[in-house]
This record gives sequence, structure tokens and C-alpha cells, in this order.
Amino acid sequence: MTTTISEYIDVRQRISDLGCLSPTGLALLPSNFETASDISTFRQVSESATVRTLLRTSNVPLDELLSKEQRPSYIQNNAFEWVAPTLFVSAGVLSQNASYLSVALSVIANYATDFFKGMSGENQVQMDIVVERTKSKVCKKVTYKGPPEGLKDLPEVIRTASDE
Repeated sequence: MTTTISEYIDVRQRISDLGCLSPTGLALLPSNFETASDISTFRQVSESATVRTLLRTSNVPLDELLSKEQRPSYIQNNAFEWVAPTLFVSAGVLSQNASYLSVALSVIANYATDFFKGMSGENQVQMDIVVERTKSKVCKKVTYKGPPEGLKDLPEVIRTASDE
């Protein structure tokens, strides 16, 4: 299991530059959010729709960056690991509704665990979580690669990254 923390672009500025809707809570970022020339070139991992549904049915509010008419195309990942969409965590969520993050990661971990049932070998989840820092609004990216149950331990890592 590996967890790394790295610098990330200013999500709020990028959202403004691209003309996206501004999330106040949790949101899924397209996989090419940093490099897309405009919103028409956004791409999202194929599990984005599944994660949206899982979170909504678990009563975890999820903000959208785009209207339904503007939804990006999907990227199909064919690998022996489950690639989750990038989760954006606004500073407001961590200060006002921190339980949403824990619930969201638990729901995703439970789904990934079920996804791997009956499969032999090492079950790997790959997930990026972009967290907006509470003081400077600069963002950090937490990259996780490991077993699904390890996702449940990430809220503390994310809180630490948000307070740096």
C-alpha cells in the first residue's frame, strides 16, 4: 500500500478559467482536469458513473462541475486494478461536514471490495483525492494505491494535508 501527497494546481482558478460550476463540497474531477484545453475535452474514468450513484444512494452530496448536457466522455480502463475517479474535497467539507468524506471513502471501499470478490491475486485500488487546503486554498493531491480496505484510513491523511 502506498500513499503519497503532492502539490496540485489551484482547482478554484482552473474551474474559473474553464467556466465550470464551482463545487462547495465533494466533486469528481475529470482525469485530465489539469491539462484539458476546454471542458469539451474532459475525460472521466469509466467508474465515475458508478461512484456518483453509490454516493447519492448513500446520501453523500456530490457537486457537479458540469451540467448533465456537458458530461465528459468516458475512458475505459482495462487493468487488474480498480481505478477510481479523482475526488475533490473542498475546504468547506472538511470544516463543516467532515463525516461526508469518511462515508464517501467507506462506500467506495465497500464497493471495490465487492468488485474484487472471487478474483484471485492482489486486489489493487488506485485513487487520487484532491484536497483544498483550509488556509491558503492551494490544493494537495493524495494518491492512494493499495487494497480497498485501506481507503477507510485516508480521512486522517487528507485532514493533515488540508491543514499544512
